[in-house]
Amino acid sequence: MASASRAFGDVYPAIRRHWLVRSAGVAYVIAAAIYMPWLFSSLNHHLPWLAWPFLAANLFTLLTTLMSIFNHWWRAVPEPHPQPYGEEPTVGIIIPCCGEPVPMVLRTITSVRRQDWPRERMVIVVSDDGHDPALAEALGTWPVLYHSPPDRFAPGRDGAAKAGNLNSAYEMLIAAHPHLRYIETRDCDDELGSNGFLRQAVGQLEHDERLAYVQTIKESQVSAGDPFNNREAMFYRGQMLSRNAANATFPCGSGVVWRRAALEDIGLFPTWNLVEDLQSGVEALRRGWHSCYLPIVGAMGQHSPEDVPNVYKQRGTWAIDTVRLMIWGDLRGLSVRQRAQFYELLCYYLHSFTVLVYVPSIIGALLGYVPFAASGRSFLVHMLPIVLATEAWLLAINRPYNDRRRRQRHPVRELWRVRIIWSGMAPVFMKASIQAILGGPNHKPVYKVTRKHDDPRWHWGHTLPQTSVLLLVLFTLVYALRHGTLPRATLLFPFVYWGGLYVALFAGFVARSWYGVLSLRRAVFPIMRRTAEGAAEPHTQLAGHS
Repeated sequence: MASASRAFGDVYPAIRRHWLVRSAGVAYVIAAAIYMPWLFSSLNHHLPWLAWPFLAANLFTLLTTLMSIFNHWWRAVPEPHPQPYGEEPTVGIIIPCCGEPVPMVLRTITSVRRQDWPRERMVIVVSDDGHDPALAEALGTWPVLYHSPPDRFAPGRDGAAKAGNLNSAYEMLIAAHPHLRYIETRDCDDELGSNGFLRQAVGQLEHDERLAYVQTIKESQVSAGDPFNNREAMFYRGQMLSRNAANATFPCGSGVVWRRAALEDIGLFPTWNLVEDLQSGVEALRRGWHSCYLPIVGAMGQHSPEDVPNVYKQRGTWAIDTVRLMIWGDLRGLSVRQRAQFYELLCYYLHSFTVLVYVPSIIGALLGYVPFAASGRSFLVHMLPIVLATEAWLLAINRPYNDRRRRQRHPVRELWRVRIIWSGMAPVFMKASIQAILGGPNHKPVYKVTRKHDDPRWHWGHTLPQTSVLLLVLFTLVYALRHGTLPRATLLFPFVYWGGLYVALFAGFVARSWYGVLSLRRAVFPIMRRTAEGAAEPHTQLAGHS
């Protein structure tokens, strides 16, 4: 996929058909204006324990979507400014690693050196936080600098996790090459995506002296259909275009080039949060620096997490990092539009708590407890527009910009896969949000490196919350059918949409728990055998004691 991306080139078109996004946004605003007054007037005051939470969850969903519409009203891509040949400045390239396979690191270095940039104008530093002697030996004959930073939590080290590794490598790099003006950071498993990466990114930095960094698209090697949404097409080929228009682009840790002056202005890579990328962007933006999102593929991940525990670890880290920064971080100096872009990230994670309302609502509706007091016709007149507008809006913003796979994508199917991950991760996002809020500004969870290999087993224990919801709704439906508590279909419709949709998406996520397993039956038997052995073990110990 990295080779295909390099062959695709670094030419990108102007933004087209943005009127579709704006039209879908206007339609949603009109539908919300019809729905919200009816929502207040139709509450069932005889069921306050169900009606008021449903109202609060609905309002939060509506406000989050309206914020998204505001942010997506503008999109922008920069004018290309490729660095002229013969005028290339020397760029320092830091590749941090921590226990990743040696061939993976070597492949990344090879791809970087083969790009359209003079090799004598690249200073590559491999900063090994895992202190791997095999990697040090493998790089012995390579034209790179091998750096072994101080151990984590060692005196004098600025940051324990990846930020500390980067800061240590930066100090070593600048000491050896004090003339450097630009610094690239690249994860050790991210191959080069575009041969013109440095030429295009450095050209932008040379064109605008107040530009702090240039972030590019991060692609990923994924299985067919991208079952865990690792490509994040809606993010990299949609939302980042809106952030670029608002000067609210933030670094994503790899495929990014920094201006040295800006990096030193923020005190190097920040160590307050779990990872450095999002906070480093906020620190630069609130000091008046500019940001740029360049829609070329700058990094191509050699591996993507495609088992549930590893997905939990990666996305949970992102959630804690974002919520912690938005709640406890310093945002002074950001404009209204910049804040709106970042608060949309916060709302995305906090929206997971609505599952605690929408799922009980569908259960209550099946048992005849409806939080609205309205006729079936009233439901359809006021609910149907907001449902259709919501689906139209999601389809509109899920049209990836300049995606070479557009002929392979089925819009509805791709959106459904994205929503499966959004909803299935709700328990993880809720836990991460609570952890970030209760931890306060002075308690930072320990960061762990994402595993670079898959673990194809049936991870049933990790999807117990989603499975429990499915079983509970199923049993409630059986009970409702046997005892005749089901309301009319028109009255049930809103709760099937708000709550039943979660149930259907949970089912899709539970199926991901055995993704990659060739035979589910073979995966189940070892689990049953271990469970049986665990149950028999106390009896064996008791018999031996007797």
